[in-house]
Amino acid sequence: MDATAKKLVARLAEIDQQRAQLRRERDAITTALAATGWRPPDASPNIYSHEENEFISTEPFRSMSLADACLTVLRNYAGKSQAHQQWLDKSQVEYLVTRGGFPFKTDNPTNSVNITLRRLAQDGFCEAHTGHGSRATRFRFKKDRLPNDVEDSRATKG
Repeated sequence: MDATAKKLVARLAEIDQQRAQLRRERDAITTALAATGWRPPDASPNIYSHEENEFISTEPFRSMSLADACLTVLRNYAGKSQAHQQWLDKSQVEYLVTRGGFPFKTDNPTNSVNITLRRLAQDGFCEAHTGHGSRATRFRFKKDRLPNDVEDSRATKG
């Protein structure tokens, strides 16, 4: 093997080591997020769900209103075969909306998502199941907003 090829092979080995280190770090972070309830209920501790991958790669919420982003997340989970996977709490919705590129402009995005989800439920676009004690309220998609629906004047933009 000539000197150039040896350098390239050595660089590949370095890259492979870095990838392995980054993968371990990513796995630890996704496990922590899953254990604390931020990731969706069907998420493996260290593998992105189909929806997470889709949101991360396309960033569909970058130019949406928060209400539309929240409703899109809930719609994506409405088709899950297990009923418990169809219900998401505000933290899980916030996580997915954030991963999908929503540009929050607030110091408290969890509160913005919570208010938005409650308004969507009040307006009949999703269902809310109030948790008892330390259990969070969970939300599930019910129906789409019409394309001509004017953005609710109460809604927050982030």
